[in-house]
Amino acid sequence: MAKGTPHDSLFRDTFGKPEHAGPLLKALLPHDLAKAIDWSSLKNAATAQVDEQQRNQQSDLLFDVTLHGRPALLYVLFEHTVRPSRWVALQVLAYMVGVWRDLRRQMPRQKHLPPIIPVVVSFGSRRWRATTDLASLFDLRGLPKECAEALRAGLPQFHFTPNDFARKSPSDVRAMGLSLLGMWTVAAQQFVAPVGDDDDLAIRALVEWADVARKVIVAPTGQEAIEALSSYFLKVTKLGQRRLRVIFEQHIGPESVKHFESTYDRITRESKAEGVAEGKAEGKVEGKAEGKVEGKVEGKAEGKVEGRAEGMAEALLRLVRKRFGNQPAEHEARIRNASLAELDRWTDRVLDVASATDLFDA
Repeated sequence: MAKGTPHDSLFRDTFGKPEHAGPLLKALLPHDLAKAIDWSSLKNAATAQVDEQQRNQQSDLLFDVTLHGRPALLYVLFEHTVRPSRWVALQVLAYMVGVWRDLRRQMPRQKHLPPIIPVVVSFGSRRWRATTDLASLFDLRGLPKECAEALRAGLPQFHFTPNDFARKSPSDVRAMGLSLLGMWTVAAQQFVAPVGDDDDLAIRALVEWADVARKVIVAPTGQEAIEALSSYFLKVTKLGQRRLRVIFEQHIGPESVKHFESTYDRITRESKAEGVAEGKAEGKVEGKAEGKVEGKVEGKAEGKVEGRAEGMAEALLRLVRKRFGNQPAEHEARIRNASLAELDRWTDRVLDVASATDLFDA
């Protein structure tokens, strides 16, 4: 399965759990619909519902519920983009049809399908302006009115209403009745991540929500929550390990620092391991190819060293791009041509420095 973004991972980690998803969905659905659902029945639906491509949509969530005494499904699509796609209506409908087809295969004797309630959740700095109507995606331009109407009558009709958090203020979010971790997750996605490139604004947003963080950390799952949010902040802001550590210690509490440090160490180890693994894989391939011409022993040895360096360089470039965005050609060239010692040193520093330029300083 393809790896998701830090936004996808955090959303799924939190709202993939019914105890956090329930309050969010109850707050987002129309009142009459939310009132008709037995929220105590909310549970994760079976995962093998759709085809491989749709399963790779990392942030999609599917829940079983009881609606007026009968089964129904809640489908949650999460969007965290600068500009939402105009094709979301098609994406949502395709997923829903995939679920219905799977249910037909599982229960061929059933005469009816359960309704699926789509919930599209959008975070980001810009308000949702993309189309939400499937009909707008069909090209009927220039057709005579009668012809267009006849075509439209035979085309599928589907529309959704996005839950656009770019339209909500911090006070709006606090009033939604979310779980504490759900509230902190929403705050991180909507009020911290969009200003992650601005240190002052990112710090201000983190401090504004520190009161929620302090309550989260004393909950039974507080350690897991702090680690997940620490990992997210390290990836979506440019503050680095040292400044984030100070913020956690001063505004969330000393207990949070221990979990923050362990998260930082884990991310560093994982990035190194990823580079080494990729290097070994590429090294074996290149080593075997060169070995056929120059000798297998020498070729494999040289290939492994070269492959490890290339793998570490690619892993480091991904981290740099996640933290600082796309890089100028000279930065990428310097990383790709670096020695193993330099790559190892820069990987240790990448989560600490304030900019990509600082990464290369002695």
